[in-house]
Amino acid sequence: MARICRLQLTMLLNRLRRVTRDGRWIPEVDGLRFIAIFSVILFHMLNEMTGRIGPVEAGYRWLEQPLSNGFRGVTLFFVISGMILALPFARQYLLGAKPVSLRKYYLRRVTRLEPPYLASLLLIVLMIVVYRHGIPDGLLPHAWATAFYQHSLIYGKWSSISGVTWSLEVEIQFYLLAPFAMQIYRLRHTALRRSLLLACILLIGFAQIPFFTWPRLRLSILFYVQYFLMGILVADIFVLHLNKMKSSWMWDVAGLAALGAAFWMTHDGVWAHILIPLAFFVLFVAAMRSHGLRRILANPWIAVIGGMCYSIYLLHYTLILAMFKVTRKAFIPGAPFFVNYWIQFLLVVVPVVAMCAVFFVLVERPCMDPNWPSKLWHNLTGRQAIEAEAVNARGVAD
Repeated sequence: MARICRLQLTMLLNRLRRVTRDGRWIPEVDGLRFIAIFSVILFHMLNEMTGRIGPVEAGYRWLEQPLSNGFRGVTLFFVISGMILALPFARQYLLGAKPVSLRKYYLRRVTRLEPPYLASLLLIVLMIVVYRHGIPDGLLPHAWATAFYQHSLIYGKWSSISGVTWSLEVEIQFYLLAPFAMQIYRLRHTALRRSLLLACILLIGFAQIPFFTWPRLRLSILFYVQYFLMGILVADIFVLHLNKMKSSWMWDVAGLAALGAAFWMTHDGVWAHILIPLAFFVLFVAAMRSHGLRRILANPWIAVIGGMCYSIYLLHYTLILAMFKVTRKAFIPGAPFFVNYWIQFLLVVVPVVAMCAVFFVLVERPCMDPNWPSKLWHNLTGRQAIEAEAVNARGVAD
């Protein structure tokens, strides 16, 4: 019986696991995605709870600090994106692997990311229309601006359709510019290349200080480019030297210290903005070369949930707001803030993640297959698409 249960759990995990183009699944990276997405969820939960039951008691400020900094999970996503996009280019320029086709690179961004994004926006718009019993004024212009990743540029603020899409606008800006940034790998001198990347990361952070309070800047890649560059530096280490680095418990200590530095530094401080990319660099290496931390991040359930982060990110905020309509009375009067916080966490976040998992399986996961457009065309028309699939499979960077 136990063997059957384990087999069923293994089958479930395989159905929920993200699909990679080349089969190089890195569970530790999905574990880092887990940290990123749950820090963002905890941050949004904290904001909603303080708005409903009041501020956190003074004795619990030590716990409030990392939760209020949970938005930094978004910048961790930026580092991960920089690394994942850089790996094929790093292998091309540093190891002599097959060249990356830019046409396939940009096409893959569209076929992989656009269907879940547009489907989630459509779902959110429908929820708004049902809740408001009609189409509110200004809904459609904001929806169109959000759909084309232009809301921050046009309106200078977060989207009223989905408040989390500003970061996806930043991601799209990086996707467009990334192939140009990857030319850094043409520098054959390793120390010079890495020193130049590190210098750019630090100098960009210092250059942003005079403009730290500009809203439009804070919603564009100009305010976050150093995080993507850190991902490029991490990919450099990953491709050339990671396998030569010994595992050590010291990396566990360094990884935990990096997490503490990233999420306990002063809220939205200028120096934090400069130093956090360095903390994330340490965290990435620790994720690969630690003992205990690596096992935690590579845990199948943590890695699988982390692999769903895009679906969870797209829908979690709207679903949290909707769930609060159901659980708004599930509070213990007079109880400490965090007693009610964790009660709401269980009542709200668990079903929200479950609903996002359904969206992942039905919408996002099929789009992870680079050949899904040709397969869909084949299913719709009955025509063979072998040649189209072969073209799609060559040189696509996931």
